[in-house]
Parts: sequence; structure tokens; C-alpha cells
Amino acid sequence: MFTPGAWPILDHDDDPDDAISRAMAAGADHRLPDRAVLTLLGGVTRRWAAEYGYDEVDRVRMISGPVPVWVGRYAGQDVALADLPVGAPAATIVLERLLLFGVRTVVAAGSCGALVPFEEGEFVVPTRALRDEGTSYHYLPAARWVDTDTSLRRACTAAIEDAGLTYAECATWTTDAFLRETPAVIAARRAQGCQVVDMECAALAAVAQFRGARFAQILYTADTLAGGHHDQRTWGRAARPVALQLALEAATRG
Repeated sequence: MFTPGAWPILDHDDDPDDAISRAMAAGADHRLPDRAVLTLLGGVTRRWAAEYGYDEVDRVRMISGPVPVWVGRYAGQDVALADLPVGAPAATIVLERLLLFGVRTVVAAGSCGALVPFEEGEFVVPTRALRDEGTSYHYLPAARWVDTDTSLRRACTAAIEDAGLTYAECATWTTDAFLRETPAVIAARRAQGCQVVDMECAALAAVAQFRGARFAQILYTADTLAGGHHDQRTWGRAARPVALQLALEAATRG
């Protein structure tokens, strides 16, 4: 049912059917495994798929370029794998397609900015995400937070622990506006309990929740705003291959 809000972003429709997705999938005859890893890791994911012989089974076509979807084996299980475009609207298009073709458990891996003193390359498992983006409001009624899945989050933390690594569990601030992270907003987000900032978590969690799937995420700290100024460091580059393997481990045990 469509319920108008005070502003367009607050309009809400809980009808699960839209006018586009099934038409875009017409003619596709494949099913995907019920477990998937979605990454924001650039060439790391593509190289993994090539090295371990994952098959490209689908492409999510966008004007900015196609997003390959691979299927391969990890820990004796079939798993779907895709590297997402940056930003909530585009990332959720890929997630929606995977859910349409049978995925029910999703672990994402990507970077975050530190709002408090984290070293570069530390791992973070978000417990919930502050919904300071637009996409999640098209899936769930307006609220400040969206939670990640508790049991899948435990699989993420267990994978990190078993690898002999440390992590933090905390809230993340999901924003659409990378260049509007002003000092006042950063201070407000810290006061609200956010220790890191990202651009996709809230939206991905909302889509999964709306579609009856499970979602959790493993983030690694890249740049930082903790010192009162922006330091890009090396964008956490060294943590990317590790994040991918941790996400695969979590998805197949979750």
C-alpha cells in the first residue's frame, strides 16, 4: 500500500513488485546459489574469480558498464560473487538481481572511513547502520537505523577470530554524500554512536530485510576523519584480499 509522507523521501509503498526488475530478468534461465559475497574491492575480486576458476554466469547491465556475477566453490559450497559499484542506488540494483535468482544469504565486504581512532586496515562488523542515504527509504519505513542480521554477523566475527585477527562491532553511518562530511555532521554522527562511515551498508541491509534475506558486512578501515582532518592513508589497500576471504568464509559458514 502506498502511504504518502510529508516529503517525497518519506513516501512509502510496501508492494514487493516493481515495474522493472522482472522485465529486465526475462529470458534468464539460471539459478544462483543461496549464498553470495558482494564486494567493493576493485580488481581483487576479479582476480580471485580468475585465479580460482569461478564461472561468469550473469552480468548486471548498467550504463556505466556491466557488473559480472561469478559462481564458484569455497569451503565445499557453491557461492555467488560480484563486485559492486560504489554507492547505495547502484549497489542495490546488483543485490536485487541476485536475490531474484535465488540468493538468500549475503555477506558484503568493503571499506569504511574511521570516525574514531582506528588504525588503517582494522576490521569492523556493523551491528546497525544509520540511514543517512536515500535508497533504504524506498524499502523500509522511515527510521533512524537498520540492523544487520544477528546470526550472520556472528559468522563474520567467528571468521575473523579464526583467522587470528581482531575486529570491532559498532554502528556505521551510511551516507550518499562523500563530500558533505562536514565537521558538525561528523561530530553529530559520533555522538549518535557511529564509529565508521560507509556508503552502502544501510541500503543493502534494507533491501535484504525487505526481500526476506539475511545480510551482514565486513568492513576494513581505509581513510580516517578521527584526527580532525581527512587522511586518506593508503585507502586500506593491503586489507582488501583479506576482507574478501573473510567474507567468503563467513558466507559459507553462516
